[in-house]
Amino acid sequence: MVDDRIIGNIERFVDAELKGRKHPGSSLSIIEGNSIVWSKGFGYSNIDVKLPAEPGSVYRCASVTKPVVTVGLLQLMEQGKFNLDDEVNTHLDVKIREVSGDKPTIRDLLTHQSGMPTRVPPIFLMDEKPLTMQGYLKSAARSVRPRGEKWAYCNTAYMIVGYLIELLTGQTYDDYVTENVLEPLNMNSSAFTLTPIIKNKLVQGYKRAGGPEESIISVAPYKLGTKPEDPAGSLYSTVLDLANFVIMNLNEGVFEGKRILKEETIMEMQKLQSPSGNSRSGMGLTWFYTIHDDHIMLNHTGGLPDFTNNVCFYPYEKVGVCWLSNLQDGSGWRPPSPTVLRIALDEVPQVEPRAFQTIPENWEAISGYYGDELNKTKIQPLNGFMVMDENLLLERTSKSIYRVHGTSHDGDELTFEYNEDGSVKQFCLGTTVMPRYIPPSWAVDDTMELAGKWSGEYYDSSGFHYLELLVGGSSSGTVIAHTGEKIELEDFSAKEGKVKGTFTYNIPEEYARWGTNKLLKVDIDLLATEGKLKGVLRTTRGSAFIEMEKKG
Repeated sequence: MVDDRIIGNIERFVDAELKGRKHPGSSLSIIEGNSIVWSKGFGYSNIDVKLPAEPGSVYRCASVTKPVVTVGLLQLMEQGKFNLDDEVNTHLDVKIREVSGDKPTIRDLLTHQSGMPTRVPPIFLMDEKPLTMQGYLKSAARSVRPRGEKWAYCNTAYMIVGYLIELLTGQTYDDYVTENVLEPLNMNSSAFTLTPIIKNKLVQGYKRAGGPEESIISVAPYKLGTKPEDPAGSLYSTVLDLANFVIMNLNEGVFEGKRILKEETIMEMQKLQSPSGNSRSGMGLTWFYTIHDDHIMLNHTGGLPDFTNNVCFYPYEKVGVCWLSNLQDGSGWRPPSPTVLRIALDEVPQVEPRAFQTIPENWEAISGYYGDELNKTKIQPLNGFMVMDENLLLERTSKSIYRVHGTSHDGDELTFEYNEDGSVKQFCLGTTVMPRYIPPSWAVDDTMELAGKWSGEYYDSSGFHYLELLVGGSSSGTVIAHTGEKIELEDFSAKEGKVKGTFTYNIPEEYARWGTNKLLKVDIDLLATEGKLKGVLRTTRGSAFIEMEKKG
């Protein structure tokens, strides 16, 4: 039971977190069973006029939208309009393209196993014309790997979810979900578009290029991608309205006597659908399914250029937290709602002292690099601790399972998987599977003629792009970026089968709005092999593999 002492601990924790980060404002609510037991605003909804944040303040929910829209889709499943294991393309008039192997299913969409890559939609100002959902999907709905091969967070999958609702009902997804989910849940301060009522309650969103010492920038209202807005992140809501949604999830699909989903459907949504390797964590249907402080936790975070959010709950303990905030600083920070869950239950961090600062017998087997050329993680012993990336501490609870302690993933369960010879195959943390790092086995051809015109395709969070590389000599090269800009490469070198250089291009405005910079620096690192150039393009927004062929 949340009492005054626990509330004091929560308020002190939240206040310190926000002030330490110089965060403008946040609103929180705590749910127990079928009731909201506490809610409060912290800081400001608008710092210029010193308007306080309140429990009734409206925020953009970003990807916290996804579970809400998923409930609408699952209602249609209950009506017999589809099955979870139906091939998606059988219900679409715009097909997922370049599918390799088995066709992705609707279940794959809801577990991020469709084979489509991570991508964000364009952002349009209020006086600009957005795309149609069908038009966006014609270019974005494209596979890059077989279904089920690898988890990859996929906003495009939820664009398809919203579009499926439209095709199956004849209503736009926002109208359907409003009538059949928001209204029955009394989410009266929630909407999928910026209505006049929502605008009057909407907090000012901010972005910042880095840490607390950087200045914050006000973000003007915008439209997310399409009309209706992208169902992957379009919801406007409050922590009080979202608490009603959590109450329905904690009570087998019922809210105030109204059944929103059948009990078996809610159980299906909340069970582990797609485990990460052999671990106990992974994906439910849309919900992230995590072992946190030895509890099963379901949660979903969200981030937009000016908002960061986290909704989480323990389904068996029937307690939940909603935390919405009005700053995006580009650090990857999301509100630490799971820690609030721990405090609300009056629990202390799970720690076994004898295991915490004790080097395990197999420390050499688990130490080293994991991942690939795009994303590497290092595990090593430091001062008696097993440490990940020098900032997360690993506490051993069994030979295979460790508990994470630190500023991210705190309390989450990490699982090592071993080969028969005792070597480590991979580790799993949440939805992430990190295999033991093995350098690329490409044989470098140092005799290949590098001069000439090369081209290849890659993909990043803004879509699929072609890049042309013109090698004039060992120290002379230019690129033609996907924006059409012809750019001379800096620090360029093309010799002995290796091509390296740097260029900077103008990010298209509708994608530059996701951050604080309008320019993006790209480092090229390619090897000559098998008659091609293969390697990595690295940027501050992420990295991408590319394979280039010689033209002419």
